[in-house]
Amino acid sequence: MQSKLTPKCLKRMLKLIGGLSRTGMEAGNAGNFDKAFLNMEDALSYARELDKKCLEAKLLNNMGNLYTMSGQWDNALLSYEQSMAIVTAHYGCTNILYKTLQKNLGYLLKLDMAAA
Repeated sequence: MQSKLTPKCLKRMLKLIGGLSRTGMEAGNAGNFDKAFLNMEDALSYARELDKKCLEAKLLNNMGNLYTMSGQWDNALLSYEQSMAIVTAHYGCTNILYKTLQKNLGYLLKLDMAAA
């Protein structure tokens, strides 16, 4: 889809994705997880249509954060792992998103161990 978009249309799509992501995270922070996941899933779908791997990885990380906040730790782990796979395959292990994912996975492990 990306090759068919004009630069102006691409810019609008990226702005839409950013807005959906922000709205999703704000809803999650307010405890409205239905709205949060709906917005984040829409943003993720658009990012995948555009084949923007870095954006997809960031959104999967955000999705993992939402799952963590809502207590859905298995889904959080899956989202973080999907994001990590994209990051390591396309950007390596020395970028900030990789380090953020390591931190998020560590936090998730602590939550899981505390609950055991």
